[in-house]
Amino acid sequence: MNNSINYFVISLPRTGTRSICKMAKICGLNPKHVPHAGYNRQIISSSYDFFADTPIFCPSVIKNICNNVNINSKFIYIEKNYKEIFDSWNKIKLYRNYTNFVKINSNNFDYKSYREAFDNEILTENNYELIFQKHKNTVFNILNNYHKEYLIYSFDQSWAPFCSFINKPIPEEPIPHLNINSMEDKI
Repeated sequence: MNNSINYFVISLPRTGTRSICKMAKICGLNPKHVPHAGYNRQIISSSYDFFADTPIFCPSVIKNICNNVNINSKFIYIEKNYKEIFDSWNKIKLYRNYTNFVKINSNNFDYKSYREAFDNEILTENNYELIFQKHKNTVFNILNNYHKEYLIYSFDQSWAPFCSFINKPIPEEPIPHLNINSMEDKI
């Protein structure tokens, strides 16, 4: 097993994944935000040690990571109000894109990742809380079954729990707040 630790943010998009990646970078880690379809190759490479967003939040990806004896893995779940997440999906038109994928029964990688995360249920304005909670329960069940270490993190906790979990000193700078109005902020 590799002695270095790889960290995986397993919460859904629009929960602060880009901001937590920036926090990791400030602390000296090398994050990869949205590793997409090449995630397996990127995890094995020695250049990245912190991963977030599509498809890291998918149950099958989390299971694969947990099963890989060559990865020393720890996990982070960003706790955020479900309405805030859904409002953010609407604000940046992610929900509209998702519903368009539903209409055309897309084979798009992002859409397939969402469908898996949502246990093949279609996300709607009426069921998002239930589906987001179900995803949370699923990922924690996986981690608990594999006896994996994880942090439930909220940005209002500031640096201390995050830095303690990744074993890094607390930086002097404020918590970054990226991606508020878009999906384009740079880490």
